[in-house]
Amino acid sequence: MTMPDVPAGSAPRDAKLGAEPIAPLENTRGTSGGTRTQLREVKNQVVDQTKSSLRQARDRATSSLTESRFQAADQVGGMATAFRRTSEHLREEDQGRVADFAESLAEQAERASSYLRDRDFGAIRQDLEGLARRQPGLVLGVGFAIGLLGARFFKSSERQSGGGHDA
Repeated sequence: MTMPDVPAGSAPRDAKLGAEPIAPLENTRGTSGGTRTQLREVKNQVVDQTKSSLRQARDRATSSLTESRFQAADQVGGMATAFRRTSEHLREEDQGRVADFAESLAEQAERASSYLRDRDFGAIRQDLEGLARRQPGLVLGVGFAIGLLGARFFKSSERQSGGGHDA
């Protein structure tokens, strides 16, 4: 075996690479550790930015849902007011039984409006889960009714935007 020609004070030359010197072992370890540190820093920055973006998206979604919840509470409160007016009008028309029913609807709508204003989405979700466990048939029935109403709504809005009736 022959030893490669090594000029004094330089690193051995790799035969495959030609004239390029081979980096000393201690420099490779230092560079590798530096590269790992840089990669770790970049990874931490990416993770921090991702967490920040997710936090911002969650906050925006929560804000939007909270706003929607308050709008729904206002609409239900408006329905309660309408039921109360109807109840008063029916009483003036000597329709006591129907007026009582309208008043009962107004009270239920008021409670629903207050519930939506006072509870956050986590509490509402827990309440719905509890109701679904206690009364699954009721929840399925309400879901079915909402589905029918939604389908009817979409069907009527499709007809209006189409500009005419099908012959």
